[in-house]
Amino acid sequence: MKEPVPSQKGSKPASSDEGRRGEFGAHFARSFRVLWFIASGIVGNRTLAEDVVQEAAMIGMEKFDEFVPGTNFTAWMGQMVRHVALNSIRKEKRQRTHLAEAGAEGRLGVASSEVGRDESSRAADASLSWSARGELPPDQQHFDDQVIRALGEVSPAARACLLLRTVEGLEYGEISKLLGIPEGTAMSHVHRSRQQLRDRLRGQDPTGGRAPSADTTGDNA
Repeated sequence: MKEPVPSQKGSKPASSDEGRRGEFGAHFARSFRVLWFIASGIVGNRTLAEDVVQEAAMIGMEKFDEFVPGTNFTAWMGQMVRHVALNSIRKEKRQRTHLAEAGAEGRLGVASSEVGRDESSRAADASLSWSARGELPPDQQHFDDQVIRALGEVSPAARACLLLRTVEGLEYGEISKLLGIPEGTAMSHVHRSRQQLRDRLRGQDPTGGRAPSADTTGDNA
């Protein structure tokens, strides 16, 4: 028996789909670095940040028909990255809670030390692991180990704002759109986290003065 042929009514030509995929890919390639910093700032882990961006890209590709040409693609995708990143954090929290309730701490040995840690502590561990593995992104090579450790102590939202402002040089209005927060909040996050980093680094300077690397967190904003 001959297989029924699906109706072609309302379907898009294959060439149209390929064109849309190509258009999405071009936009995504230009926005990837900023999207990565958004994810990294929220989840505090390089590998997980890459997974978050890729998952968001799949969602974005499926919803690309909703994107309005001529508008800010990075801001549009940034909201998806933020949503996926926050969901990833919630999922990890639920997993840790489940392990704790099941009494898995003792059975998992070293892994049990992770149970019950707060978000900023986990982010600090992730930042330390970046430094130990020497896997800093190319555009963060000017950050030394102390800066990376200090970044891990900053809240996820503040860390994302600081990275986007300091490393990417984005204006506060752009950061506001990317993270879905008021511009004033973005500015406050940057200034407070910058001061937190300076205080942290100054405290680690063995001479009692300001740590040389602290200047890498500043700008003229």
